Amino acid sequence: MPSNPDEIRHLLRRSGFVARDARVNQLAALDWAEAVEAVLDTSASPDDAPPGFLTYNDEDMGYEQYQTAVWWWYDRMITSPAPIVEKMTLFWHGHFTSSWDKVGHTTSMINQNRFYRANALGNFATLCQGMAVQPAMLAYLDNESNRKGSPNQNFARELMELFMLGVGNYTEADVDAAARAWTGHTFDWDDPSRRYFFDAEQHDNDPKTFFGRTANFDGPDIINEIIATKRPIVARFIARKLWEFFAYQNPDPAVIEPVATAFAANLDVRAALRTLFNHPQFRSTAARQGLVRTPIEYIVAVLSAIGRRAEEFHPEWHSRGMGQEMFNPPNVSGWRPNGYWVNTSALTARAEFARSLGWRLNEDEFWADVRTMTPEAATDRAAQTLGIHPLSGATRDAILGYFTTSRATRRDGWTEPWSLMVLILLAPELHTA
Repeated sequence: MPSNPDEIRHLLRRSGFVARDARVNQLAALDWAEAVEAVLDTSASPDDAPPGFLTYNDEDMGYEQYQTAVWWWYDRMITSPAPIVEKMTLFWHGHFTSSWDKVGHTTSMINQNRFYRANALGNFATLCQGMAVQPAMLAYLDNESNRKGSPNQNFARELMELFMLGVGNYTEADVDAAARAWTGHTFDWDDPSRRYFFDAEQHDNDPKTFFGRTANFDGPDIINEIIATKRPIVARFIARKLWEFFAYQNPDPAVIEPVATAFAANLDVRAALRTLFNHPQFRSTAARQGLVRTPIEYIVAVLSAIGRRAEEFHPEWHSRGMGQEMFNPPNVSGWRPNGYWVNTSALTARAEFARSLGWRLNEDEFWADVRTMTPEAATDRAAQTLGIHPLSGATRDAILGYFTTSRATRRDGWTEPWSLMVLILLAPELHTA
């Protein structure tokens, strides 16, 4: 049975960044379960070899390397034929956080990003084990200085509190035991790539009691023990985070239980997403109206819709003011969700981006034919281009009102394409995912 096109648009915006008409029409011909399988198909995801400028660390070109990395990832999100891979890479970047500002090492940050991408829809245990020994994570949470006799608890604590279990599912004694288990897991400071290195001389080999069991735990054993003894808690914790990322905030426990159950079986992220997207509540009004686009998602949706690339418009200049800076979550808990993006400062920054982008496009004669179109045709074409057609009555009337005033009071319509672009980029429909 064919699917509802509006629901397909919702699926495409949430599983990726934008709903293009051709893709909507393609998936609407399928039944819902088949459409879900289509968006979960990652076979078309392109190779993620970074530009040569990002394959080494250059302390003298740190900002230029950061800027290039931002453009590279934005362009992947804009162009990928398998956007679910980039969406989940963004999810893991905000979950297993590291900050370029603190790590300060290009190779480490790029390798971590590529690891998250390679395992984006894979096995959660594999993700956890690989994440824990990424030099970016070792530096960000100070485990590179975690040594026998002077354990650093930062990584051990966040592993349980923010990455795997949540507050209330471990004790301070467990944190201490886990920190001791992770001693000696560091990276080679003499290697320009900061290669992961296990320093056996700095590892605490004494017995440790973790979750009530005493053994000579090593760091990776801690992850295995968490999964072995607390799998249902892990599954519910991750299922909730996935639901709040893709559907809406504060779900009832009964809503996420099927997702948690599917995830718990083999800790397969793809299985969790399949269950999530097929859940009736994912197509509910609460879900379809439940999320505000993050700044990164907003910029990707806009640039994708108009067919432009990141370097032309410098999103790194704009997203910080909007509240979300790529590769730089504000702290180890990641970015705050949803309502955090709706405040005077953040919306002003979005308006500045709209004005800047609109001006640049106007100089390129983008939408120049607007000057010869009827207000109704111009408004509908703009909404169609940005993937928010049909507009609400209030938004459409406001834009038509601009045209009425503009054409009644101005002789020169040169700024009309620019003004239309700004208005459509500020339409409320474009800021909800």
